[in-house]
Amino acid sequence: MKTLGVLLLFLVIMTGCAATQTPKTAQPEAEKVVLSNKLQFHNLTFKLHELVDVDATYHTQAELQAMVQSKLQKLLEAKHLLTDDPRANTLVIKVNYERRFVGDKTPIPSNALAYPSYGYRIDVMDGDTLLTSIVQDTKNFRGGLAMSKQVVTKSLNDKRYENTFINAVVKDIFKSIESLF
Repeated sequence: MKTLGVLLLFLVIMTGCAATQTPKTAQPEAEKVVLSNKLQFHNLTFKLHELVDVDATYHTQAELQAMVQSKLQKLLEAKHLLTDDPRANTLVIKVNYERRFVGDKTPIPSNALAYPSYGYRIDVMDGDTLLTSIVQDTKNFRGGLAMSKQVVTKSLNDKRYENTFINAVVKDIFKSIESLF
């Protein structure tokens, strides 16, 4: 009886392994847009959103925009992706950044920073013609164990901590731009 069971199991396994698979139909590739080898940095718009007003002083919208633009330009220049050539395609970037505070969705919010949410849109233009776009609507920053502990204990209460968040946003945008090439 055991032999018969083992034999049937062996046959089922062999039949499944020997079965021919139906060929997959080829998916048409998305049309590749031809971009210039390098890009011009045309415009970056940064919108800061907060659910609550707090008594602490953090970076202003203008400061955050300048930080993002400066850091992103440095990364793009380091990879030789920027040019001043007027014939090159241009980058137009819009960033939405939601500064979060611990307890900001409760009646008793704190002044301590929580992980931000952000989104962005990258448009590559040829004059007035949109060539391609990358849209990331809602992304959430997630720190490591040590930073999570700081969020829980409400100790991220200085604007220098926001630099870590901005660096992550810039790296994410940079990776998206880099994926175009």
